[in-house]
Amino acid sequence: MARFTPPTPRSRRLGRELRRLREARSLTQGDAAKLLRCSQQRIARIESGDIKPRPRDVLEILVAYDVPHDEEQGLALRAMAEQLREPGWWQRLNTLPARYVTFIAYEAEATDLRQFQPTLIPGLMQTRAYAQEVIRIGRETDQEEITQRVEARLKRQEVLTARKPPLRLQAIITEQALMLEVGDADVRHEQLAHIIKVAALPNVTVQVLTLAAGAHLAVHGGFEVLTFADGDPPLGYIETLAGELFLESPEEIRRLTGVHEHLLSLALSPRESIRFIQEKKDGIG
Repeated sequence: MARFTPPTPRSRRLGRELRRLREARSLTQGDAAKLLRCSQQRIARIESGDIKPRPRDVLEILVAYDVPHDEEQGLALRAMAEQLREPGWWQRLNTLPARYVTFIAYEAEATDLRQFQPTLIPGLMQTRAYAQEVIRIGRETDQEEITQRVEARLKRQEVLTARKPPLRLQAIITEQALMLEVGDADVRHEQLAHIIKVAALPNVTVQVLTLAAGAHLAVHGGFEVLTFADGDPPLGYIETLAGELFLESPEEIRRLTGVHEHLLSLALSPRESIRFIQEKKDGIG
């Protein structure tokens, strides 16, 4: 699996539009580099979204490609470059790892999210108390990092309710995650009640994978698959003890999507899952 830090959704979209303009004029990346007096590698990285061009960079590209910069298309591309300079809320949190910040940026623009979490409640459905208990582990002396991570986790949840249109979430939670003793009984009771509440949203589907389902294709860990609008390719995301993995090849995405479908076939139906969670909640002493 290739490890990389991907460009942001917006920079990738802008790069794709600039590539289309170049190709429409039958220019190679080498031709463009000569016109703009830069390296071919820079052109390639702008078009892939790895480099976020400044508005004046986009203006120079438009002039080089003989595209009117003061008409609708040119103005739209320059506006996209301006938006790249606007920091997201996640960029103000200085204790978060770069790869996690990148994931938040992608999650904020995704249309759909397929998710499997084997041991914990997914972050988009965690309560503040539950998140504090989980995040505090191993960071007992770093209160600033704990606070920032908790606030980031809660802020991320706005993609399900405050964003228009909201993110469509299809989450698979294991029975182990529901039963794991995180915090005291009040914390666990509140958390399960919150899952039921979130699952009632029209854009959220929650299914439970019980112990009775047995072994499956994802016994070694969780994963997420994000889907985007406007032709942006999907992105896979896996958290490991050694760090985060971003996956983008079609083969990797097909593999993750296939595993998610496999897990759905083993999980309880959405209706059965809510009843199951309710029973677990009622059984907390």
